[in-house]
Amino acid sequence: MMYQARRLPGKSSPSLFGIGLAQCLPGYGLSFRFAMLRPIHLLSVLMLFILSGLPLFAAPAYQGCTETGGTLTRQPYRSTLIATNMVYTVYTPPCYDQTNTDYPVLYLLHGSTSDDNHWLQLGLAEALNQGIAQGTLPPLIVVLPFGNWIANENQFGEVSWEMVFTQELMPLVESRYRIQQDQAGRAIGGISRGGFWAFEIAFRHPELFSAVGGHSAFFDPDNAPPEYNPLDLALTAPGLDTLRIWMDRGPDDYARQGLNLMQERLNQRGLPHTYQLYAEGDHSDTYWSQHVADYLAFYTSAWREGSAVTPLPFATNTPQPTPPPETGLTLFMPAVSFPSLQTSISHEALDAVRAGEPDANLVLSDSTASTLENLGMALSPEIRITPDDALFNLLWSNRRLYTLLPFNGLTPRYRVLMVDGVHPLDGDLTTYPFTLTSGQPNFYPERLTRLMLSGVTALTRQTREALDQHGIEWAGEAIRPYTTRADFFHTSNEVSFTPNCPEPGDEPLLGAFCAKDAHYGLLDFVGVDIIELTGNHNNDYGFAAYLDTLRRYHDDGFKTVGGGATVDEARSPLILNHHGNTIAMVACNWIGPYYALATENNPGAAYCDWDWLSATIPDLAALYDVVVVTVQYEEFEEYTPPPRQEADFRALADLGADVVVGTQAHKPMTFTFYNPGRDSEAFIHYGLGNLFFDQPFWGNMRFFMDDLFIYEGRLLTVNLFTGIIDDNARPRPMTADEQENFLAFMFNTQGGF
Repeated sequence: MMYQARRLPGKSSPSLFGIGLAQCLPGYGLSFRFAMLRPIHLLSVLMLFILSGLPLFAAPAYQGCTETGGTLTRQPYRSTLIATNMVYTVYTPPCYDQTNTDYPVLYLLHGSTSDDNHWLQLGLAEALNQGIAQGTLPPLIVVLPFGNWIANENQFGEVSWEMVFTQELMPLVESRYRIQQDQAGRAIGGISRGGFWAFEIAFRHPELFSAVGGHSAFFDPDNAPPEYNPLDLALTAPGLDTLRIWMDRGPDDYARQGLNLMQERLNQRGLPHTYQLYAEGDHSDTYWSQHVADYLAFYTSAWREGSAVTPLPFATNTPQPTPPPETGLTLFMPAVSFPSLQTSISHEALDAVRAGEPDANLVLSDSTASTLENLGMALSPEIRITPDDALFNLLWSNRRLYTLLPFNGLTPRYRVLMVDGVHPLDGDLTTYPFTLTSGQPNFYPERLTRLMLSGVTALTRQTREALDQHGIEWAGEAIRPYTTRADFFHTSNEVSFTPNCPEPGDEPLLGAFCAKDAHYGLLDFVGVDIIELTGNHNNDYGFAAYLDTLRRYHDDGFKTVGGGATVDEARSPLILNHHGNTIAMVACNWIGPYYALATENNPGAAYCDWDWLSATIPDLAALYDVVVVTVQYEEFEEYTPPPRQEADFRALADLGADVVVGTQAHKPMTFTFYNPGRDSEAFIHYGLGNLFFDQPFWGNMRFFMDDLFIYEGRLLTVNLFTGIIDDNARPRPMTADEQENFLAFMFNTQGGF
């Protein structure tokens, strides 16, 4: 593993508005049993310091320092306890190399689905740089360990994350860096599962730390033996009165029950602590990133007393780079009604319309025709023009017709035509006939996100044998040009990888399916970004195989949704923030079997518990632009959904989902648009079909992939990729004739359009 270090320029960060009073007046011994945080104006905070008589800045210790930010270094080490290569990231303050000072250290632990980059993604480095520069934070060292697989295990005793942390990581770090070697100079905290571990470690070793924090910390009475469970240790462990203790959450945090129980037990024992309930927020990066400055203020409050800190004069005035200007275009897209059998138009036909020739199949709305003429285009007088409010019904009733729409005027009920088999955005827009010159662009590439959803992937049985014979490139090369165009490509991979496949391992088998380690690279080859884990068979070869596979996914940068090492992790929504669009994904298993589902003791899929979904989806809809829910529903050998699936999927849309997709189906299923009584309709696709799987029947070989175009915070349109699986393992795009026959079947099937 390479040694990596990078300098961090001084950047803006969240302000100190909203820091609790106990943190604003260090040394006064204030603590809160329970507090509702309200914003405090920075001027008021400064006045409190002045009136208190406390020094805001002490004697300078940074004279001559010219560095604008601290340094991040990622270091490897070998854990002999768990025989695993590990890493950690360290933040050292500006001018660390120019001093001989021993610094206080803060250990911050990540959440269960992340790594040592988690806190950096929340803005930690920027907050540290600005706080140190302004003198509101003392210079300090921050250590961000990656817990690897052991941190996701409910494993305690001699082989545990606690032991790796205290016996290997801490001694190593504190021998490499100038860190204060005493309790007063150390603090520890963490997010979610990392918060659990921070409390577990600090409560079992209070002599090592002066402060502990848990940000949406996940506590549960049953996830650890009493001698290791922070909820039990809060009542029994000695020495906890030497710790400053902080917990926080928002009102919509699903970890609130455990945090409330921890508060009760701390109160029962009479231990002072801060339990900060913010006015809004849930269990998400968005929530935690808003409060990084508050967290740092808590951890460092004791270290600010008498610390030799002075503002770096250049920090607050460092000019910020100006983002590059957006490149806007004026585009008009050929579009048909969603259930039209037409999927493509020729470049030649569009050139002819652009040149003023007639086209009997083209119909334009009044507004589009007027706009095109105002942009200097001479339309043929034979082109049919209809009122704006009549266009949709006309295209829907006569599916041979197509229209031209401004890019930002698309809706999901219109489907964009390919141009000579290529989506207009994937071709050369400089030669596209309807890229026009205008002072009012309607398309900015920097505002578009493409999320492509695919169905069942199971690299097992005859698919495994075909991969052994032909290789992963043979299997994926036909769809790779399409899947890699998406910003995020998703598949529901429902079989875990294990080195001994197809031979059983040490654990008893729960099912029949496994995938070979040698075929793991297929996921990356076809550009998978998001792996859904709601499938029936991920635990077939035992929980160890599942956890090993899950670790590989996370180590290799795959995002996962719908499954995990714990129920908490399995239920965690996946949040995508891309090009200004925020997308929340939730995935769950509706049908089981029981051994496929995550429990408090075993990994697996999130069960579609209605209480959880009805609490989670509305909150996500309120916070994020587009909510996508994918479901491992009951498998039916039908192309149309039964009434109960229709009702269940519509109920998910009623909760706030914009897209609901079934990822269980081995046969492609029909679609619907559903209006749940809000401004926009929900797109529902009851089943996508297989992507990689060995079911060589007419329906089971055919599949959809839904390419969602999300623009300026809304679902703009959906492109339907249609494919066929050849030779049990090689999906490919359909030919034009195959596609027309397939769509005719799907759109005309009962329950279709």
